[in-house]
Amino acid sequence: MGLHYISFFVGAGFPNEALAAAADLPLDFVGADAGTIDVGPYQLAGDGTIFSETLCRHDLTRALRLARQKKIPFVIGSCGGSGRNWGVDWFADMVRQAAREQGLGPLRIARIYAEPDRDYLKQKLSAGEIRPLSASTEPYTQDHIDRSTRIVGVMGVEPFIAALESGADVVLAGRATDSAIFAAIPLMWGKSAALSWHAAKVAECGGAIGDPAKNDLLHVVLENDSFLVRPLAPGARCTPWSVAAHQLYENADPTRFVEPSGTIDASTVDYREHDANTTRISGARFEPAAQYTMKLEGVEPVGYQSIAMASYSDRVLLEELPDWLVRMRQEVDAKLARVFGDHVSEAILTIRTYGAGDGADLFAAERPGVPQADAFFLLDAVAPSQEMATAVANVAWHTLVHFPPSRWRGGVLTAAWPFNPPIIERGRQHRFNVNHVVVLEDPLEMLRFEYEDVT
Repeated sequence: MGLHYISFFVGAGFPNEALAAAADLPLDFVGADAGTIDVGPYQLAGDGTIFSETLCRHDLTRALRLARQKKIPFVIGSCGGSGRNWGVDWFADMVRQAAREQGLGPLRIARIYAEPDRDYLKQKLSAGEIRPLSASTEPYTQDHIDRSTRIVGVMGVEPFIAALESGADVVLAGRATDSAIFAAIPLMWGKSAALSWHAAKVAECGGAIGDPAKNDLLHVVLENDSFLVRPLAPGARCTPWSVAAHQLYENADPTRFVEPSGTIDASTVDYREHDANTTRISGARFEPAAQYTMKLEGVEPVGYQSIAMASYSDRVLLEELPDWLVRMRQEVDAKLARVFGDHVSEAILTIRTYGAGDGADLFAAERPGVPQADAFFLLDAVAPSQEMATAVANVAWHTLVHFPPSRWRGGVLTAAWPFNPPIIERGRQHRFNVNHVVVLEDPLEMLRFEYEDVT
Protein backbone atom coordinates (compact mmCIF):
# COMPACT_ATOMS: atom_id res chain seq x y z
CA MET A 1 0.00 0.00 0.00
CA GLY A 2 1.38 3.39 -0.94
CA LEU A 3 1.76 6.29 1.46
CA HIS A 4 0.70 9.62 -0.04
CA TYR A 5 1.57 13.14 1.07
CA ILE A 6 1.99 16.64 -0.29
CA SER A 7 4.72 19.13 0.53
CA PHE A 8 5.12 22.89 0.16
CA PHE A 9 7.01 25.86 1.59
CA VAL A 10 4.90 28.11 3.85
CA GLY A 11 4.63 31.64 2.50
CA ALA A 12 5.95 30.89 -0.98
CA GLY A 13 2.43 30.04 -2.13
CA PHE A 14 0.88 27.40 -4.35
CA PRO A 15 -1.78 27.58 -7.08
CA ASN A 16 -5.45 27.01 -6.28
CA GLU A 17 -5.53 24.46 -9.13
CA ALA A 18 -2.89 22.42 -7.29
CA LEU A 19 -4.92 22.55 -4.10
CA ALA A 20 -8.00 21.34 -5.97
CA ALA A 21 -5.98 18.45 -7.39
CA ALA A 22 -4.72 17.56 -3.90
CA ALA A 23 -8.29 17.36 -2.63
CA ASP A 24 -8.89 14.39 -4.92
CA LEU A 25 -5.85 12.43 -3.71
CA PRO A 26 -5.80 9.68 -1.04
CA LEU A 27 -3.48 11.71 1.20
CA ASP A 28 -2.05 10.46 4.50
CA PHE A 29 -0.57 13.76 5.67
CA VAL A 30 0.30 17.30 4.65
CA GLY A 31 3.85 18.50 5.32
CA ALA A 32 5.36 21.95 5.07
CA ASP A 33 8.77 23.49 5.56
CA ALA A 34 8.67 27.06 6.85
CA GLY A 35 12.30 27.96 7.40
CA THR A 36 15.68 28.65 5.91
CA ILE A 37 18.94 30.28 6.93
CA ASP A 38 19.79 30.98 3.28
CA VAL A 39 18.63 34.57 3.75
CA GLY A 40 21.07 35.19 6.60
CA PRO A 41 20.98 35.61 10.39
CA TYR A 42 18.30 38.29 10.73
CA GLN A 43 15.36 35.90 11.23
CA LEU A 44 17.02 34.05 14.08
CA ALA A 45 18.04 37.38 15.60
CA GLY A 46 14.37 38.39 15.67
CA ASP A 47 14.52 41.10 13.03
CA GLY A 48 11.74 39.82 10.78
CA THR A 49 10.73 36.84 8.67
CA ILE A 50 11.31 35.82 5.07
CA PHE A 51 7.55 35.83 4.36
CA SER A 52 4.96 38.19 5.81
CA GLU A 53 2.02 37.22 7.99
CA THR A 54 -0.39 37.78 5.09
CA LEU A 55 1.44 35.22 2.93
CA CYS A 56 1.93 32.67 5.71
CA ARG A 57 -1.66 32.93 6.91
CA HIS A 58 -2.94 32.43 3.35
CA ASP A 59 -0.97 29.20 2.89
CA LEU A 60 -1.62 27.87 6.39
CA THR A 61 -5.37 28.40 6.17
CA ARG A 62 -5.75 26.60 2.85
CA ALA A 63 -3.51 23.70 3.85
CA LEU A 64 -5.17 23.34 7.24
CA ARG A 65 -8.59 23.21 5.62
CA LEU A 66 -7.41 20.41 3.33
CA ALA A 67 -5.90 18.44 6.22
CA ARG A 68 -8.99 18.75 8.39
CA GLN A 69 -11.33 17.79 5.54
CA LYS A 70 -9.31 14.62 5.03
CA LYS A 71 -8.75 14.08 8.78
CA ILE A 72 -4.99 13.72 8.33
CA PRO A 73 -2.04 15.25 10.22
CA PHE A 74 -0.53 18.58 9.22
CA VAL A 75 3.16 18.86 10.19
CA ILE A 76 5.27 22.00 9.89
CA GLY A 77 8.94 22.54 10.70
CA SER A 78 11.08 25.64 11.31
CA CYS A 79 8.06 27.80 12.04
CA GLY A 80 8.50 31.50 11.50
CA GLY A 81 11.49 31.13 9.20
CA SER A 82 14.18 30.43 11.79
CA GLY A 83 12.40 28.05 14.14
CA ARG A 84 12.80 30.35 17.13
CA ASN A 85 10.20 30.11 19.88
CA TRP A 86 8.41 33.23 18.69
CA GLY A 87 7.86 31.63 15.28
CA VAL A 88 6.18 28.59 16.82
CA ASP A 89 3.82 30.84 18.78
CA TRP A 90 3.20 33.01 15.71
CA PHE A 91 2.16 30.01 13.62
CA ALA A 92 0.07 28.67 16.49
CA ASP A 93 -1.88 31.94 16.61
CA MET A 94 -2.60 31.74 12.87
CA VAL A 95 -3.61 28.08 12.98
CA ARG A 96 -5.77 28.64 16.05
CA GLN A 97 -7.56 31.58 14.43
CA ALA A 98 -8.06 29.77 11.12
CA ALA A 99 -9.47 26.71 12.89
CA ARG A 100 -11.99 28.78 14.82
CA GLU A 101 -13.02 31.07 11.98
CA GLN A 102 -13.53 28.21 9.53
CA GLY A 103 -14.94 25.68 11.97
CA LEU A 104 -12.08 23.22 11.53
CA GLY A 105 -11.97 22.03 15.12
CA PRO A 106 -11.78 20.22 17.33
CA LEU A 107 -8.07 19.69 16.81
CA ARG A 108 -5.01 19.12 18.95
CA ILE A 109 -1.95 21.31 18.35
CA ALA A 110 1.55 20.32 19.43
CA ARG A 111 4.10 23.10 19.80
CA ILE A 112 7.76 22.03 19.88
CA TYR A 113 10.25 24.67 21.01
CA ALA A 114 13.88 24.39 19.89
CA GLU A 115 15.70 27.12 21.87
CA PRO A 116 17.90 25.25 24.38
CA ASP A 117 18.69 26.31 27.91
CA ARG A 118 22.02 28.18 28.00
CA ASP A 119 23.23 26.40 31.16
CA TYR A 120 22.47 23.06 29.51
CA LEU A 121 24.68 24.03 26.55
CA LYS A 122 27.50 25.08 28.87
CA GLN A 123 27.32 21.70 30.59
CA LYS A 124 27.49 19.97 27.22
CA LEU A 125 30.44 22.15 26.27
CA SER A 126 32.31 21.31 29.49
CA ALA A 127 31.66 17.62 28.88
CA GLY A 128 33.17 17.83 25.39
CA GLU A 129 29.82 17.06 23.78
CA ILE A 130 29.69 20.08 21.47
CA ARG A 131 31.83 19.37 18.41
CA PRO A 132 32.83 21.40 15.32
CA LEU A 133 31.44 20.46 11.93
CA SER A 134 34.72 21.16 10.15
CA ALA A 135 38.40 21.42 11.02
CA SER A 136 38.41 25.11 10.07
CA THR A 137 35.64 26.00 12.53
CA GLU A 138 36.80 28.19 15.39
CA PRO A 139 36.32 26.78 18.91
CA TYR A 140 32.90 27.28 20.48
CA THR A 141 33.15 28.76 23.97
CA GLN A 142 30.95 29.82 26.85
CA ASP A 143 31.50 33.38 25.66
CA HIS A 144 29.86 32.50 22.34
CA ILE A 145 26.86 31.16 24.25
CA ASP A 146 26.64 34.24 26.49
CA ARG A 147 26.85 36.80 23.71
CA SER A 148 24.43 35.01 21.39
CA THR A 149 21.18 36.82 20.74
CA ARG A 150 19.52 33.47 20.12
CA ILE A 151 20.41 29.79 19.68
CA VAL A 152 18.31 26.95 18.28
CA GLY A 153 18.87 23.23 17.87
CA VAL A 154 17.97 21.62 14.54
CA MET A 155 15.73 18.67 15.41
CA GLY A 156 15.24 15.38 13.60
CA VAL A 157 12.19 13.12 13.20
CA GLU A 158 11.87 11.98 16.81
CA PRO A 159 10.09 15.11 18.14
CA PHE A 160 7.54 14.95 15.31
CA ILE A 161 6.90 11.28 16.05
CA ALA A 162 6.50 11.99 19.77
CA ALA A 163 3.97 14.75 19.08
CA LEU A 164 1.95 12.62 16.66
CA GLU A 165 1.95 9.68 19.04
CA SER A 166 0.54 12.05 21.67
CA GLY A 167 -2.47 12.65 19.45
CA ALA A 168 -1.50 15.89 17.70
CA ASP A 169 -3.46 16.78 14.58
CA VAL A 170 -1.17 19.74 13.84
CA VAL A 171 2.52 19.75 14.73
CA LEU A 172 4.21 23.17 14.85
CA ALA A 173 7.92 22.62 15.35
CA GLY A 174 10.81 24.97 15.89
CA ARG A 175 14.00 24.59 13.91
CA ALA A 176 14.12 21.23 12.15
CA THR A 177 16.01 19.62 9.33
CA ASP A 178 13.91 20.01 6.21
CA SER A 179 13.85 16.26 5.65
CA ALA A 180 12.73 15.41 9.19
CA ILE A 181 9.36 17.09 8.58
CA PHE A 182 8.50 14.63 5.82
CA ALA A 183 10.31 11.49 7.05
CA ALA A 184 8.59 11.19 10.44
CA ILE A 185 5.25 9.74 9.36
CA PRO A 186 6.68 7.32 6.77
CA LEU A 187 8.99 5.96 9.49
CA MET A 188 5.98 5.62 11.82
CA TRP A 189 4.26 3.63 9.09
CA GLY A 190 7.18 1.22 8.95
CA LYS A 191 8.67 2.40 5.69
CA SER A 192 12.40 1.81 5.44
CA ALA A 193 14.77 4.49 6.68
CA ALA A 194 16.41 4.79 3.25
CA LEU A 195 13.10 5.24 1.43
CA SER A 196 11.58 7.57 4.05
CA TRP A 197 14.59 9.83 4.36
CA HIS A 198 15.42 10.11 0.67
CA ALA A 199 11.81 10.82 -0.30
CA ALA A 200 11.77 13.50 2.40
CA LYS A 201 15.01 15.01 1.10
CA VAL A 202 13.56 15.20 -2.41
CA ALA A 203 10.25 16.58 -1.13
CA GLU A 204 11.56 19.31 1.17
CA CYS A 205 11.26 22.17 -1.35
CA GLY A 206 7.93 21.17 -2.84
CA GLY A 207 7.49 22.10 -6.50
CA ALA A 208 11.03 23.49 -6.74
CA ILE A 209 12.10 20.07 -8.06
CA GLY A 210 9.72 20.41 -11.00
CA ASP A 211 10.29 21.50 -14.58
CA PRO A 212 9.82 24.41 -14.58
CA ALA A 213 10.83 24.91 -10.94
CA LYS A 214 8.19 27.01 -9.21
CA ASN A 215 6.12 27.28 -6.06
CA ASP A 216 3.73 24.34 -6.15
CA LEU A 217 2.35 21.44 -4.17
CA LEU A 218 4.41 18.29 -4.64
CA HIS A 219 2.67 14.92 -4.51
CA VAL A 220 4.85 12.13 -3.09
CA VAL A 221 3.91 8.43 -3.06
CA LEU A 222 6.04 5.94 -1.13
CA GLU A 223 5.73 2.38 -2.36
CA ASN A 224 7.73 -0.68 -1.24
CA ASP A 225 11.18 0.07 -2.63
CA SER A 226 10.70 3.29 -4.62
CA PHE A 227 8.77 6.53 -4.54
CA LEU A 228 7.04 8.80 -7.04
CA VAL A 229 7.07 12.60 -7.21
CA ARG A 230 5.01 14.99 -9.31
CA PRO A 231 3.92 18.63 -8.97
CA LEU A 232 0.19 19.29 -9.00
CA ALA A 233 -0.15 22.58 -10.90
CA PRO A 234 -1.35 22.31 -14.50
CA GLY A 235 1.54 22.08 -16.96
CA ALA A 236 4.12 21.19 -14.29
CA ARG A 237 6.12 17.99 -14.25
CA CYS A 238 9.01 16.24 -12.55
CA THR A 239 11.68 14.79 -14.80
CA PRO A 240 14.66 12.64 -13.80
CA TRP A 241 16.86 15.60 -14.73
CA SER A 242 14.93 18.19 -12.71
CA VAL A 243 14.80 15.97 -9.61
CA ALA A 244 18.44 14.88 -9.76
CA ALA A 245 19.63 18.43 -10.42
CA HIS A 246 17.88 19.67 -7.29
CA GLN A 247 20.08 17.40 -5.17
CA LEU A 248 22.84 19.96 -5.77
CA TYR A 249 20.81 22.59 -3.92
CA GLU A 250 22.31 23.56 -0.53
CA ASN A 251 24.61 20.52 -0.53
CA ALA A 252 28.38 20.35 -0.73
CA ASP A 253 28.04 16.69 -1.75
CA PRO A 254 24.89 15.82 -3.76
CA THR A 255 25.22 12.15 -2.82
CA ARG A 256 25.42 12.38 0.99
CA PHE A 257 22.96 14.21 3.23
CA VAL A 258 23.62 14.21 6.96
CA GLU A 259 20.70 14.05 9.39
CA PRO A 260 20.74 13.85 13.21
CA SER A 261 20.31 10.07 13.23
CA GLY A 262 22.37 9.16 10.18
CA THR A 263 23.34 9.88 6.59
CA ILE A 264 21.37 9.46 3.37
CA ASP A 265 23.63 7.88 0.73
CA ALA A 266 22.27 8.80 -2.71
CA SER A 267 25.30 7.64 -4.70
CA THR A 268 23.41 4.63 -6.10
CA VAL A 269 20.03 6.31 -6.71
CA ASP A 270 18.14 5.73 -9.93
CA TYR A 271 15.91 8.52 -11.31
CA ARG A 272 13.54 7.18 -13.92
CA GLU A 273 10.59 8.58 -15.88
CA HIS A 274 7.32 7.04 -14.70
CA ASP A 275 4.99 9.06 -16.92
CA ALA A 276 4.99 12.47 -18.58
CA ASN A 277 4.67 14.31 -15.25
CA THR A 278 6.12 11.86 -12.72
CA THR A 279 9.57 10.56 -11.79
CA ARG A 280 10.19 7.28 -9.97
CA ILE A 281 13.18 7.20 -7.58
CA SER A 282 14.88 4.23 -5.92
CA GLY A 283 18.20 2.96 -4.67
CA ALA A 284 19.12 5.22 -1.71
CA ARG A 285 20.77 3.82 1.39
CA PHE A 286 20.72 5.08 4.98
CA GLU A 287 23.72 4.82 7.29
CA PRO A 288 22.77 5.10 10.99
CA ALA A 289 24.99 7.46 12.97
CA ALA A 290 27.24 6.14 15.73
CA GLN A 291 26.01 9.02 17.92
CA TYR A 292 22.86 11.11 17.70
CA THR A 293 23.72 14.78 17.13
CA MET A 294 21.76 17.99 16.76
CA LYS A 295 23.19 20.92 14.83
CA LEU A 296 23.27 24.28 16.58
CA GLU A 297 22.44 27.59 14.93
CA GLY A 298 23.22 30.80 16.76
CA VAL A 299 23.66 34.50 16.05
CA GLU A 300 25.38 37.37 17.81
CA PRO A 301 25.39 41.17 17.28
CA VAL A 302 28.12 42.48 15.00
CA GLY A 303 27.30 46.21 15.07
CA TYR A 304 25.02 48.72 13.38
CA GLN A 305 24.76 49.23 9.65
CA SER A 306 24.11 52.17 7.34
CA ILE A 307 24.03 51.85 3.56
CA ALA A 308 23.94 54.08 0.50
CA MET A 309 23.67 53.56 -3.26
CA ALA A 310 24.62 55.45 -6.40
CA SER A 311 24.58 54.85 -10.14
CA TYR A 312 26.84 56.20 -12.90
CA SER A 313 26.41 56.36 -16.65
CA ASP A 314 29.50 58.44 -17.36
CA ARG A 315 31.88 57.15 -20.05
CA VAL A 316 34.84 59.13 -18.73
CA LEU A 317 34.54 57.56 -15.30
CA LEU A 318 33.75 54.06 -16.47
CA GLU A 319 36.73 53.93 -18.83
CA GLU A 320 39.06 54.19 -15.85
CA LEU A 321 36.80 52.55 -13.28
CA PRO A 322 39.30 50.12 -11.66
CA ASP A 323 41.96 52.78 -11.07
CA TRP A 324 39.34 55.32 -10.03
CA LEU A 325 37.96 52.93 -7.43
CA VAL A 326 41.40 52.50 -5.86
CA ARG A 327 42.02 56.25 -5.69
CA MET A 328 38.52 57.00 -4.46
CA ARG A 329 38.85 54.41 -1.67
CA GLN A 330 42.18 55.93 -0.63
CA GLU A 331 40.50 59.32 -0.39
CA VAL A 332 37.68 57.88 1.74
CA ASP A 333 40.13 56.13 4.06
CA ALA A 334 42.13 59.33 4.52
CA LYS A 335 38.99 61.30 5.45
CA LEU A 336 37.84 58.65 7.91
CA ALA A 337 41.25 58.53 9.57
CA ARG A 338 41.13 62.32 10.08
CA VAL A 339 37.68 62.14 11.66
CA PHE A 340 37.92 58.99 13.79
CA GLY A 341 41.64 58.63 14.44
CA ASP A 342 42.49 55.35 16.17
CA HIS A 343 38.80 54.41 16.33
CA VAL A 344 38.57 54.10 12.54
CA SER A 345 39.42 50.38 12.79
CA GLU A 346 36.16 49.81 14.68
CA ALA A 347 34.16 50.34 11.48
CA ILE A 348 33.99 48.10 8.42
CA LEU A 349 33.28 49.84 5.12
CA THR A 350 32.45 47.78 2.02
CA ILE A 351 31.90 49.21 -1.46
CA ARG A 352 30.50 46.88 -4.12
CA THR A 353 30.30 47.64 -7.83
CA TYR A 354 27.66 46.14 -10.15
CA GLY A 355 27.52 46.59 -13.93
CA ALA A 356 28.30 47.55 -16.54
CA GLY A 357 25.09 47.51 -18.51
CA ASP A 358 21.96 49.59 -18.86
CA GLY A 359 20.69 49.83 -15.29
CA ALA A 360 18.89 53.14 -15.71
CA ASP A 361 15.55 51.45 -15.09
CA LEU A 362 16.62 51.07 -11.45
CA PHE A 363 15.73 54.73 -11.04
CA ALA A 364 12.84 54.94 -13.51
CA ALA A 365 15.02 57.27 -15.55
CA GLU A 366 15.51 57.61 -19.26
CA ARG A 367 18.06 55.38 -20.92
CA PRO A 368 21.58 56.76 -20.59
CA GLY A 369 23.08 58.42 -23.62
CA VAL A 370 26.07 56.09 -23.57
CA PRO A 371 24.88 52.55 -24.44
CA GLN A 372 26.10 49.77 -22.17
CA ALA A 373 27.81 52.23 -19.87
CA ASP A 374 26.29 52.03 -16.45
CA ALA A 375 27.65 51.01 -13.06
CA PHE A 376 25.88 50.68 -9.76
CA PHE A 377 27.56 51.12 -6.39
CA LEU A 378 26.35 49.76 -3.08
CA LEU A 379 28.25 50.73 0.03
CA ASP A 380 27.66 49.62 3.58
CA ALA A 381 29.26 50.60 6.84
CA VAL A 382 29.10 48.54 10.02
CA ALA A 383 30.22 50.12 13.30
CA PRO A 384 29.68 49.80 17.07
CA SER A 385 27.00 52.53 16.99
CA GLN A 386 24.42 53.64 14.47
CA GLU A 387 25.81 57.17 14.62
CA MET A 388 29.31 56.03 13.66
CA ALA A 389 28.00 53.75 10.89
CA THR A 390 26.01 56.63 9.41
CA ALA A 391 29.00 58.98 9.62
CA VAL A 392 31.26 56.47 7.85
CA ALA A 393 28.63 55.88 5.14
CA ASN A 394 28.18 59.63 4.80
CA VAL A 395 31.87 60.20 4.14
CA ALA A 396 32.01 57.33 1.67
CA TRP A 397 28.87 58.30 -0.22
CA HIS A 398 29.79 61.98 -0.51
CA THR A 399 33.24 61.08 -1.79
CA LEU A 400 31.79 58.51 -4.17
CA VAL A 401 29.58 61.04 -5.96
CA HIS A 402 32.20 63.80 -6.12
CA PHE A 403 35.61 62.20 -6.57
CA PRO A 404 36.76 63.09 -10.12
CA PRO A 405 38.26 60.77 -12.73
CA SER A 406 41.69 61.84 -13.99
CA ARG A 407 40.24 63.35 -17.20
CA TRP A 408 37.28 65.05 -15.52
CA ARG A 409 36.99 68.80 -15.14
CA GLY A 410 34.25 70.15 -12.90
CA GLY A 411 32.78 69.72 -9.45
CA VAL A 412 30.08 67.07 -9.66
CA LEU A 413 29.96 63.71 -11.44
CA THR A 414 26.92 62.38 -13.26
CA ALA A 415 25.81 60.23 -10.35
CA ALA A 416 22.26 59.33 -9.40
CA TRP A 417 20.92 57.82 -6.19
CA PRO A 418 17.55 56.13 -5.76
CA PHE A 419 16.59 57.22 -2.23
CA ASN A 420 16.41 60.45 -0.33
CA PRO A 421 18.01 60.89 2.12
CA PRO A 422 20.77 58.83 0.55
CA ILE A 423 21.96 57.20 3.80
CA ILE A 424 19.70 54.39 5.00
CA GLU A 425 20.09 53.26 8.61
CA ARG A 426 19.47 49.51 8.93
CA GLY A 427 19.88 49.13 12.67
CA ARG A 428 21.62 46.35 14.57
CA GLN A 429 23.10 43.55 12.47
CA HIS A 430 24.02 39.98 13.36
CA ARG A 431 26.30 37.19 12.24
CA PHE A 432 26.24 33.42 12.70
CA ASN A 433 28.61 32.33 15.45
CA VAL A 434 28.38 28.54 15.66
CA ASN A 435 29.13 25.69 13.25
CA HIS A 436 28.85 22.80 15.69
CA VAL A 437 26.72 19.84 16.73
CA VAL A 438 25.77 18.72 20.22
CA VAL A 439 25.80 15.02 21.12
CA LEU A 440 22.51 13.85 22.67
CA GLU A 441 21.59 10.81 24.73
CA ASP A 442 17.88 11.50 24.08
CA PRO A 443 16.72 13.19 20.84
CA LEU A 444 14.12 15.11 22.86
CA GLU A 445 16.30 16.36 25.70
CA MET A 446 16.95 19.84 24.25
CA LEU A 447 13.32 20.50 23.35
CA ARG A 448 10.13 21.64 25.08
CA PHE A 449 6.64 20.37 24.17
CA GLU A 450 3.31 22.12 24.71
CA TYR A 451 -0.13 20.79 23.71
CA GLU A 452 -3.47 22.54 23.32
CA ASP A 453 -6.94 21.58 22.16
CA VAL A 454 -8.78 23.97 19.86
CA THR A 455 -12.56 23.60 19.74
